[in-house]
Amino acid sequence: MRTSGERESLDDYLDRLVGEYSDVVSGGGAPSHDHYLALVPAEARPGLERCLKMIDAGLAQAPSAGRPLAPGTTFGRYRLLRELGRGGMALVWLAHDSELRRPVALKLLRPGLALEARHVDRFRREALAIAKLQHPHIVRVYDVGQEHGFHFLAMEYLEGPSLATVLEALPEKHGWTADELTRVTGNFSLGPGHTFEQAAAALLAPVAEVLHAAHQQGLVHRDVKPSNILLRADGSAVVADFGLAKGEGDPALSITGDTLGTPYYMSPEQAWLSESKVDHRTDVYSLGVTLYELLTGERPFEGDNVLEVFEKIKTLQPPSPRSREHRVTKDANAVVRKAMARDPEGRFDTSLELYDDLTALARGEATQARRSQGSLLQRSWTQMRVFCSGQPYEFRSRTTLFGLPLVHLISGRRYPGQPVRAAKGWLAMGDVAVGGIAFGGAAAGVFAFGGMVTGLFTMGGLSLALLVSGGGISVGGLLSCGGISGGYLAAGGMAFGYAVIGGYTHGVWAMGGSPHGRNVWIDGESEGSEGEFFRAMMRAALENLGID
Repeated sequence: MRTSGERESLDDYLDRLVGEYSDVVSGGGAPSHDHYLALVPAEARPGLERCLKMIDAGLAQAPSAGRPLAPGTTFGRYRLLRELGRGGMALVWLAHDSELRRPVALKLLRPGLALEARHVDRFRREALAIAKLQHPHIVRVYDVGQEHGFHFLAMEYLEGPSLATVLEALPEKHGWTADELTRVTGNFSLGPGHTFEQAAAALLAPVAEVLHAAHQQGLVHRDVKPSNILLRADGSAVVADFGLAKGEGDPALSITGDTLGTPYYMSPEQAWLSESKVDHRTDVYSLGVTLYELLTGERPFEGDNVLEVFEKIKTLQPPSPRSREHRVTKDANAVVRKAMARDPEGRFDTSLELYDDLTALARGEATQARRSQGSLLQRSWTQMRVFCSGQPYEFRSRTTLFGLPLVHLISGRRYPGQPVRAAKGWLAMGDVAVGGIAFGGAAAGVFAFGGMVTGLFTMGGLSLALLVSGGGISVGGLLSCGGISGGYLAAGGMAFGYAVIGGYTHGVWAMGGSPHGRNVWIDGESEGSEGEFFRAMMRAALENLGID
């Protein structure tokens, strides 16, 4: 997977190639598609070829490659000063508004994307969304325009950092203080007399308020994350980048389209990468992830690639914030867990409810989220219903003993192509389970139950044990019971060992329909009574084990 830096440099390169091709076509030339396509990686060729065909057909014209963006470049009344940042969709420059004599953030749609109406529509959607809301905690849009082939938004310029920058600036340790958060945000209302948790909740409460205002207008942000929460000079938070905002009920993602949102902060319904519908509760989830990261210094789910992160979001319960940062209160823990419930029905019904609980946290008051959790029995019953729902589910306790979690449970169907899922824990349940007490298609443990099992005490279709085993085919060190069994003491349809009982048996002491061995008893026909046979067998077994 390319890093963000590599992706950005490829985007810049594609923009330049599209501009060059457009310049040649405008000059009457007929450049070769193959030449340009050979210059880029295979995964970028379909998009580039689509742009080249649109230019050939006269449906679009890209900004000239001879007009690169640089300080001093003008777009009407706006003069570029310096680049502030860039992403896969847009570039952001600090610019000077010559008419109103103020700095603005000029957001420019990448030239290659500007050729397609869907990208231009999404770019303009941001301005329309913000214009509908008019909220003090949303980045204001001043102007929308197009010049020299570039589509741009002139936006409020914020001198403060983003929340992502704040997280990077905090010391690399747990146990952050409100004073440290005040120092990096510049928000002096957060520090004196507050805990870090109270300060964090106070910082994010306006974000929940903004999201509620958007949801009231039927808009879902879809990309709530620390880098889209910006800070004004006074340290107050504002929400940026409504470019992905859509009405409720629109598709969350498309496998054939763009990934809408940032993987680490996506809700499970977004992570399914399907045409499933999302509503306002996807923003509740993403803000819950942001609160989790601010409280603990860690994101709940990490991975080596996007698909691994998606899989964790879809199937794992997020580790408790209290398991990663002991200072997180039970109230804050409850707020995060409710906001990040895998099932949207289990989350806050509205962002306003989340705002109320964040406000309560900021004041050190009890939260509705904690009150709604109910008793331990009720919480356990809720988890059990999820576990038995048939939907993909995984729970791994953060508490460990000798390196293994106390509980690791995996249930529900696997999606096509997903590998076998292994659970490891003192209590483990999964496709493959290893631990103290293990349940699975294949299981190994002190006590193991399943299709193929091994351990000290086992029961399964094929069961191997050091002490006791039971199952269809059962092999145990001491005692074995099954259709076919083998062990020191064995019983079954076919039994083999030292002392055996069954239909067909073979051992030193054998009893059954067809016994074979040194001492046998056939349907009461051996010498002595059945009781005498058992007493003699047990004496011999104990002597063989060295027990008087």
